[in-house]
Amino acid sequence: MNEQVAYTTMSEREKYLFDLQGFLVVKKFLDADEIQAFNEAIEANEDKRGEHASGLESPELAGTHKRGHYAGMLTWDKPWCQPFRDILAHRKLVPYLNTFFGRGWKLDHSPDILTATKGAEGLNLHGDGLSTFNGSRYYTHHNGRMRCGLINCQFYLNDVHPGDGGLCVIPGSHKANYSCPEDIRLYQADEEIVYPIPLSAGDLVIFNEATTHGTLPWRGEQERRTLLYRYTPKYMHYVGGHYETSMPDWVAELTEAQQAVLEPPYVYHRPLLEDDGETLVAPRREGE
Repeated sequence: MNEQVAYTTMSEREKYLFDLQGFLVVKKFLDADEIQAFNEAIEANEDKRGEHASGLESPELAGTHKRGHYAGMLTWDKPWCQPFRDILAHRKLVPYLNTFFGRGWKLDHSPDILTATKGAEGLNLHGDGLSTFNGSRYYTHHNGRMRCGLINCQFYLNDVHPGDGGLCVIPGSHKANYSCPEDIRLYQADEEIVYPIPLSAGDLVIFNEATTHGTLPWRGEQERRTLLYRYTPKYMHYVGGHYETSMPDWVAELTEAQQAVLEPPYVYHRPLLEDDGETLVAPRREGE
């Protein structure tokens, strides 16, 4: 008889907190050796540091300079790429993703490192819960099971103290039935409902893309360092970034509208068809 494998899942407490808040903090997810390996890899590749283009619209979230950004870590020279590869299907992460998506899910986007030094700008709040139907970012619960669209996992390599800034969320907004008002999104009203999450090095924050979230300007004395990995259900391709697709030659004979129908699955910047079946339009809003 074949031995059955027992698959662990999130605890009932964790399920309650994620269902309630739209985010979950997993304390001490990374151990000291893992934190050290990530930091050493970053410091060995400081020449690859760029700036993060935020499209900031709010003076309340402005800073003296942009946030730092690293990409392409999965292809860095060895041994620096290895810690970033090891976390792709980390044994402690798998039970959470199996709970959010069921068996079968995939990495989406390319992994990022976000950094910030004192005075770095923030990022507008975004994510509108259930206010618009969107099959790519959502939260639902039926028959005792939660299911999600795009999930964000942020692994922290330094402490975040109260008042430092950084990642912030509106708890419970993943279930919101109304769009976030513009002045709240720009951090210009009702600031008390926005929760900056205090964290310790090694902690993991998991949040639903439908949860309204953003970044407050960085006020901490220490550099902010966080790894961002995003996952989607196995049938969805939100933005990709780590693989390419190609069309067969005969597709070039089709109209632009017909070619749009054959595009692979993804969300960002996808060509959209008007009701006439011929006119192509740009997405009406990010991710639509």
